[in-house]
Amino acid sequence: MEKITLKPAIKELIYKSGEDNVHFDVLAYQGAGNQEKMLGSLFVLGHIKYSQEDLSYTISLISSLAKREYYSDISLREQNAKSAFERTLKKLNEVLDDFFQNNNFKLNIGLAAISGENIYISRLGKFKIALARNGKYIDILNNVELFSKDAEGEKQFSNIISGKVQSKDKIFAYFPSRSLTSREKQLNGIFIKENQEEFGQKIAHLATNTTNFSCCGVHIDMHEVKEIPVSSATYTKSTFKTRTPNDNKEKETEPEAPLESQNTKQPSQIRLNSGKPQDVPDQIPEITVADQGTGPESPEMEQSRIIPAEFLVSKRETILTPVIKGLRKLISTGKLGERARRRGFILVSAIIIFPVLIFVLWKTGGISNENRNTIKQAGENVKLAQSWLNQSNFKDARTLLQASLASLASFSDKKAENIKLQINQTLDDLDRVSDKQPTLFADISAQNSNLKVSFVSAYDGLISIIDIIGLIFNVNQNEVSQLGQFKITPQFLYTSSSFASVFNGSDAFGIYDLKSKKIEQYTLKEPVSAIDAILYENNLYILSDKTIYKYADAVTGGTKRTIWTSDNASGNLTSITADGNIYALADNGKLILYFKGKKTGELDLRLIPASDSRIFTFKDSAFLFLADKTNKRVYIFDKTTGELKTTYKLEAVGTPQDISVSSDGTVWILSTDNKIWTLK
Repeated sequence: MEKITLKPAIKELIYKSGEDNVHFDVLAYQGAGNQEKMLGSLFVLGHIKYSQEDLSYTISLISSLAKREYYSDISLREQNAKSAFERTLKKLNEVLDDFFQNNNFKLNIGLAAISGENIYISRLGKFKIALARNGKYIDILNNVELFSKDAEGEKQFSNIISGKVQSKDKIFAYFPSRSLTSREKQLNGIFIKENQEEFGQKIAHLATNTTNFSCCGVHIDMHEVKEIPVSSATYTKSTFKTRTPNDNKEKETEPEAPLESQNTKQPSQIRLNSGKPQDVPDQIPEITVADQGTGPESPEMEQSRIIPAEFLVSKRETILTPVIKGLRKLISTGKLGERARRRGFILVSAIIIFPVLIFVLWKTGGISNENRNTIKQAGENVKLAQSWLNQSNFKDARTLLQASLASLASFSDKKAENIKLQINQTLDDLDRVSDKQPTLFADISAQNSNLKVSFVSAYDGLISIIDIIGLIFNVNQNEVSQLGQFKITPQFLYTSSSFASVFNGSDAFGIYDLKSKKIEQYTLKEPVSAIDAILYENNLYILSDKTIYKYADAVTGGTKRTIWTSDNASGNLTSITADGNIYALADNGKLILYFKGKKTGELDLRLIPASDSRIFTFKDSAFLFLADKTNKRVYIFDKTTGELKTTYKLEAVGTPQDISVSSDGTVWILSTDNKIWTLK
């Protein structure tokens, strides 16, 4: 049966006037894999003005952190957009505290997430978001009195505005620069009447013909999409067969849902005046401001059902019933004093309650009905997966087993442990797991306790690491030595025999020359948002959506972008690597081979990669490595046939922060506790 869901069509509108010490950008991310897409789309709009030190990288840093937190492992497991959005704001507030203490700048950030028919919005500083619905204009933030018009001095995200979107809604989120506010009335009329393309053309016309015109915004057009649902028992980061979201199609006769605002700072619940501003349509009802996570439970929260039989066990006949009746009769006759009667009641209560409590705990094992059902479902999934394996359906079997294992991660009772042991053994047999284990190479915290590393890369014994603010280091087993600092928020790190390089995933690329010990940084033209990127023979290749772009001679300052290939027929591409050919990994487990920009082959790896999986290969290597942080495994395939040769398990390292592979086939793992591990 077809389901109708809401999907946003996005158009970024970024036009820069060249103003000194000002930088702005937009991140619009709709998810790389099935589970990220189920969680919805994330939008970050940032504008910064600084005085002396170049802080333009701050916008990229905030965008990267927001994306990483919103699509984190726990968010993908929970599939709760509101909780993911709250955690994202909390993380950003923690980071921004340090920035505001140590730097002098003015920052404006707008953050929004759209998941199905739900939208969540927050801001820091100046930010506007408009909604066009049924030919009417709604200024969303100005309908919430808690958001003051003058945001000077704000240093944290404060509130979440939540509400419902509908099919054919149009949203325009933007930084209210002078260029736009002076033309706001005119643009609002165009926004209501015209479609996305025509509105974008109008903004482009203004940018071309108006002096010092700037625009930092994103236009979102909500439209209906028909989907065929595929069900699954549990959402995890590696799940391929997932539940289909609830039908998001709103009936025309249903009333419009209220916009709700949740205060992240104030502990009390506040109900604002329900009187509506004159320019707000009648359909917009009362706005509520509530504490985020500390107030009373939502009335929509499902209450636990009380089963009378469970609370009347004490009334049933037991072997102690005659004793209890005798005591009750004795007490009631008045033959005992007041103090003795009280003691008698306490004794009776103890005789009744403790045996019943022990019996209930023994019967249930201390596990709730919901958890018991989860364990039962996992056991049934194992049987189903085994039947699929017997039919050589390795892809779906592996995905189901990984999902079941993730659903049992927090369980430690005997039955759950037995099922987990069975799943792990089945997966190990399926993945041809090697008995090799990671060995500790270096403990960064022991050498530098203040360093928090983000990425690791290695080449011929040279191991490079970089932290979140761009400090780059060389590492050996006895020493961590700083090489320099990039004014780039790192998203990709590369190491070679003569240099280390950093790419921010958008428009900034930097080189550290190991001989001269100098840093060069370049601004890439026509930047795109990178899903993955590789450096091959001094050329930078960037995967964005279904297109691979090339910056020739990026290492020596090449900043011109060309389209290397565009492939709309191979599904959603999630990672790339190169050995002269370029290989692309699709989210359906297919490995696509390209040569000179043309597709020349395709292999089925017979697994569904987690959304954070990356692939690696090298010019003289016969193998392709697939690093899966979510499932803590590195798969090694024959890159000619696609046959799985072996798999390395990474449980010994704890939680991987980053995984890289050097040209000699050595796997390098950076764990979240700042340790570097190696495996070959």
